[in-house]
Amino acid sequence: DLRVIHTLPSHERSDDSALNFNDQDFDDWSELSDQVYQKLPQHQLLGFPANVQSDSMELECQLVSNGLYCGDSSGYNDPRAIELGRGASDWRLLLQIDSDDDLDVMFGDLGKIYFWIRQQDAEARKFEKAMFVLQCC
Repeated sequence: DLRVIHTLPSHERSDDSALNFNDQDFDDWSELSDQVYQKLPQHQLLGFPANVQSDSMELECQLVSNGLYCGDSSGYNDPRAIELGRGASDWRLLLQIDSDDDLDVMFGDLGKIYFWIRQQDAEARKFEKAMFVLQCC
């Protein structure tokens, strides 16, 4: 069944750092974020990702699409990363697929796969430019 859900950004997003959350606030935020999925696998089109690891996939897509390796810290530490990082805000979540017993799919250890696309590429219907990210426990 397809239905509209309202996703929340991760507490890791830099925009949220000014909230000065304590541990209970983080727990409440996480619980509220998970409630939209109604204990079902976290498959979704568009919106904010339900990240398994760090919430920096837009930057990862931007760096990798410009030739930097992000399988370790080298791409993030590359001198070009700061300039390239400015384009990270162009990236949008296109599709998120969760590990799902009913579909008999497991991405790593209870992971998710994410497809990202730059806003301008989506508008131009250049879906071949989408990037793929795997995150798992």
